Amino acid sequence: MCGITGGIGPSAPQQLLLDAQLKSIEHRGPDDTGTYVNNGIGIGMCRLAIVEIAAGKQPATDASEQIHIVWNGEIYNYRELRAELETRGIHCRDSSESEVVINLYLEFGLDFINKLNGMFAIVIHDARDRSLHLIRDRMGKKPLWISQLSDGTLFFASEVRALMLARPDRTLRTDMIAEVMQYGYINSPNSAFNEIHQVPPASVISWRDGKTTTATYWTADFETKVTIPYEEALETTKELIEAAVSRRLISERPLGSFLSGGYDSTVVTAYMAKLMKEKVQTYSIGFHSEAFNEAHHAKQVANYLGTNHHEEILSPDPALVIEKISHVLDQPFADSSIVPTYLLAKFARENLIVALGGDGGDEVFGGYDRYLATPVMQKLNPFLGLARKGLKFAGRQSLGNSRKINRVGSQLSPKNSLASRYSSILSLTQPHELISLLNPNVYSDRAEVAFVNQFGLGDLTSFDRMISSDFAAYLPGDLLVKVDIATMANSLELRSPLLDVNVVEWGVSLPRKYKIKGFETKHILKDVARSLVPAELIDRPKMGFGIPRAEWLRSGMKEMVVDTLTDTTATQRGWFNSTEVRKVIDTHMAGEDKDSILWPMLMLELWARTWLD
Repeated sequence: MCGITGGIGPSAPQQLLLDAQLKSIEHRGPDDTGTYVNNGIGIGMCRLAIVEIAAGKQPATDASEQIHIVWNGEIYNYRELRAELETRGIHCRDSSESEVVINLYLEFGLDFINKLNGMFAIVIHDARDRSLHLIRDRMGKKPLWISQLSDGTLFFASEVRALMLARPDRTLRTDMIAEVMQYGYINSPNSAFNEIHQVPPASVISWRDGKTTTATYWTADFETKVTIPYEEALETTKELIEAAVSRRLISERPLGSFLSGGYDSTVVTAYMAKLMKEKVQTYSIGFHSEAFNEAHHAKQVANYLGTNHHEEILSPDPALVIEKISHVLDQPFADSSIVPTYLLAKFARENLIVALGGDGGDEVFGGYDRYLATPVMQKLNPFLGLARKGLKFAGRQSLGNSRKINRVGSQLSPKNSLASRYSSILSLTQPHELISLLNPNVYSDRAEVAFVNQFGLGDLTSFDRMISSDFAAYLPGDLLVKVDIATMANSLELRSPLLDVNVVEWGVSLPRKYKIKGFETKHILKDVARSLVPAELIDRPKMGFGIPRAEWLRSGMKEMVVDTLTDTTATQRGWFNSTEVRKVIDTHMAGEDKDSILWPMLMLELWARTWLD
C-alpha cells in the first residue's frame, strides 16, 4: 500500500517537487519513500509496508532498467501469477509483487492487467518507447488522478493535493458546486478543477509523445444471467466469498475486521474466523444516540464468532471532528458517513495496519431499499398523479416530515422517467431547491443531465439499470472515495472481499429473484449470513453507518454552521443566495430537518477555506 506521484514530459517533476508531493501524501505510506528522476521522467512513492516487506521497495525496475513502476494497492493472486511465470521459464529476482507485475508486463504487454485480482493503481514507465501507462483497478478502489500541461507533460498522483503542487494554475469548476449539493460528491472522471481528472475505474491511460489514449479493459456484465437452482447459486456464492476472504488474509502486519453486526461485515468476519488460526481482531464504534448505535449488535456477533472484540462508544465534539475531517478532504465531499468511517479507522489503527470490511455488498447483491421502490412506481404510473396530490397534502400537515414526503412526491410525477426518479432518490438537495439556493452564475444541471444520460445505457431491466448506475457513479464516486480517504488518512489499509472481481461478476449475473424476495433485499447474501451465525443475531432493519447529523447541526455544530455559512468569507464567495441560506439555517434550528442541505453547504465552504483561500 502506497501513495504514488510523478510525471513525464518536458516539465516532469524534479527531485524537490517530488519530495514535496510525497510529503503531502505521506499518511498513505509512512514507512518508506523512493524516487526515480531521469531525462523527462520523475516518479515517486511513499510506502505502507504490508506484504513482502523486505523486498517491496519502489520504484521498482527490471534487470535492464528499461521498465520502472510505482504502484498503490494489493494484488491478491501475485503468488499464483509468479508460479505461472515460472512455468513459462521466467524467474523473478525477488518475492515482491512489483517483480511479478514487471515480468507480467514484459511477457504479456498491457494484457497482463486482466490476470490481476486486487485493488491497485499502477504506473509503468517503459523507456523502450518512452511511454507511461496508468492503470486503475476494476472497481475504482485505489485512486489515481492526472493533470496534463499544454506542453504535453502528464502528472499523476494518488491524491489531488499532490497535483495541486504540480500545477498552481488550475481553475475551479463552478458546476461542481451544484453536483456536490445534489449528490454529495463529484463523479468520475472529474474533480473540483478543470485541469485535474481521474483515471476511470477499469481503465488504462497511455502517454506517448505528449498525447494520451484511454482504453477500458473490463466491464461488469449485467445483461447475462445464470439459470441455475437457488440452492446451487447459494453454494456458489458461499464458495466465492470464502475464497475472496482467504485471498485477503495475506499480511505481515496486524490484521482484523470492521464489524458492524450487519449482514455484510458479519459474512466477512465469519469467514475470517473460519479461516484464521488465531482469533480475529474485530472493531466497532457507536454513538450514545441509540438511533445511530449498532455496537451492541456487533458485540453479539463477535461473541458468537469468538473474536477478540474492541468497542468504543463515542461522544465526540462534532465541530472539532468535522474541522479535522475537512482537512483530509482534497475534494468537496458531503457523505456524512465519512465521519464514523474515519473514527472507526482511527480507533482500529491503534492496533491494526490492515482491516477487512463489508463494502460492496449492497451494490453487488441488491441491498438498498431504493431497488424496491422505483420499479413499482413505474408500473403504477397511471395512478401517480393522484398519489402525489395526497402526499403534498400530507406534507402540509406534518412539517417535520415534509422533506421526506416531498422527496417521495417528486418521484411520483407521471412525467418523470425512471432515470430522473432514481436521480431524485439519490439527491441530497432537489433541483428546485438548488435553483433557489445557488446564485444564477453557479447553478448548473450538468451533473443531473449526465446522470440521466448514463442511466439509459444498456439493454437492462429497471432493477439492473439502477444497480449498474450505482456501479458507474455511487460506488467509485462516493462509497470507495469515503473508505479510501478515511482509512488512508489514518495509514490503515482496508480490503473489501465483496468487491473481489469473481464475487462481483457472479453477483451481477444473479437474477433479481435471488436478490429480492418479497420486500427483502439482498436475499441471497442474507442467506449466506444466516448459514454462518444464528438468524436472530442479524435479522433486523438496516441501520446504515451514520451520525446524528441533524442533532449535531442544531447543537454542537450550531456555532460552526452559522459562522461559516453567513460570514463575509462565505457571502463574498458568491456561490449561494445568502437570504436563502439564512432561511435554511433558521428552519433547521427551529426543528424542521434541513441537514441534507446544510451539510453539503458546510462541507463545500470548509473545503474552499482549506484549498482556495
